[in-house]
Amino acid sequence: MAGRPKFTREDPDIRRQALIDATRRCMARDGVEGATVRRICEEAGVSAGLLRHHFGGKDALMAETYAAMVAELDGATKALLRQPGLSAHDRLSRAIMVTLKPPLAAPDRRRVQIAFWDLVPRNAVIAETHKALYRTYRRDLAGVIAEAARDDQVEVDAPALARAVTALLDGLWLQMCLEPRLFSARAAHGECLHLLGRALPGFAGMY
Repeated sequence: MAGRPKFTREDPDIRRQALIDATRRCMARDGVEGATVRRICEEAGVSAGLLRHHFGGKDALMAETYAAMVAELDGATKALLRQPGLSAHDRLSRAIMVTLKPPLAAPDRRRVQIAFWDLVPRNAVIAETHKALYRTYRRDLAGVIAEAARDDQVEVDAPALARAVTALLDGLWLQMCLEPRLFSARAAHGECLHLLGRALPGFAGMY
């Protein structure tokens, strides 16, 4: 374990974060099945006993790792959706783009995200974290979509359109992971704006 970080008794938060970061690196490199307790601990430079001490076991560590990724996405998109001085259309456009380019859409992060998607049907804790993320994300999108509709003086089913945009983003994310040359972030962004433009005239000139 030469070269790994050395921890003291006073920094449990740093140890926890090191284990979360190590889990992400292992999942990006080795997938879900390859991210074993041994490999995660070696990557973090800690013992298996320390993992159990801080998380109780691998399942809880995986859940907290996914929750950390969720928090990053939620924080980045909320900041843009609420950015002052911009129209609803611009805020929504920027919030979509931030999910399509690094760091939120870096190749290693996309691989980890897809690995967690694979766990959703098989892990109740991760499934609940996933549902909470999507519920919040769709609600936030719907709020800005409704604002854009008022500005455009049209009526839309904002929750339904938010679901459609989210589903399109998921599909684009998957394709960008499986075939990176198929869609650039800019092209994927344009596809989302095109979908929004079918219902909201203010998006028509943005793609």
